Amino acid sequence: MSDQDEELTLEQKLNLETAKIKWKELELFFAKGSLIRVEIGSDLVSVAKLVAENQHQEIEILIANKQIEFVTPSWAKKHCKSDTELWAVVVAPYVLCQPANDEIKVH
Repeated sequence: MSDQDEELTLEQKLNLETAKIKWKELELFFAKGSLIRVEIGSDLVSVAKLVAENQHQEIEILIANKQIEFVTPSWAKKHCKSDTELWAVVVAPYVLCQPANDEIKVH
């Protein structure tokens, strides 16, 4: 196998870095204003890839369609308790999250 065959794509790397995490562990990122919510039904890894690649036009469409947004205090209050599990992936300086349930599209 060549070195090129062993290299992972950005999407594969993001998928490997995606994990379930408790809301309590994300609160600091929320307080810093760097926590982005991805709508259930949207592919978390695909959205993370768009952010990592600075795909401004596609991101603007997602924002306009309310598929992503910075987590607001009202959303956090409504959807999160300290033990709420979310899928999360870091795309510095942001953390993208999505409520964990069986419908989540994670590769």
